[in-house]
Amino acid sequence: MTGIFFAHPHTLLDQVGKVLEKIGAEKFFTSSDEEVKKAREGFAAYFFTLTLKQYLRRDWWLAQYDQATRAYPDFDFISFAENPDDMKMESVELAGIYPHFKSFDEALKVVEKKQKQYGDKPVKFSLLVFVNHEKSEEWINLLRKSVSSEHPFLSIWTIHLRFKKGGKEVGKAVAQRIVPLPGLRVETDTDDSEIHKRQPLPSYMEQHQEGERIYITFKAEFIDKMRKKVGALQAL
Repeated sequence: MTGIFFAHPHTLLDQVGKVLEKIGAEKFFTSSDEEVKKAREGFAAYFFTLTLKQYLRRDWWLAQYDQATRAYPDFDFISFAENPDDMKMESVELAGIYPHFKSFDEALKVVEKKQKQYGDKPVKFSLLVFVNHEKSEEWINLLRKSVSSEHPFLSIWTIHLRFKKGGKEVGKAVAQRIVPLPGLRVETDTDDSEIHKRQPLPSYMEQHQEGERIYITFKAEFIDKMRKKVGALQAL
């Protein structure tokens, strides 16, 4: 993980807002432009980190990769504790089900296509499906019945949003693990102040800021320590 900078989720949301303002909501969910695609993925990832914090009560930061840098998976999510042994990391490939979809069959094909894409060999990351559709709840229930295996992924999750009255402001984010069983549903209220409070950084991390963007990375001395530890293990 040397050299990887993990962004605070709010940084991602700020980038999303700028892209949305520039191109509008319709193009945001259909454009194949790389910048727009990354913002669209970041939009889903932001709300997923909120549900992770709700479930595990720890801050989650993330690294998002350009296709030229790493083809897959799209994100690494990471959560830190003062003891490095308590660090948690999840890698996720993202897929989307969007407002212009006409039928559940289109939604199911999104998942099946991703499963076929990686073949028979198990991979070390999960699939996260952003279900952004007026039939989100209905289609997620159907996905749960139609998708019998998480293979080749570690697990398959969905994330969808529930809006406040008026339909313009997100009120809740809902993450659901549909496979493997038992399933799991985590619902978080976006107005919950505890969800947005920052935890102190552990001593082996440091913060960087570029304009309004906030990142964290490992301190150089921690990286050196880890390299030496790995070298000693390899010498055994």
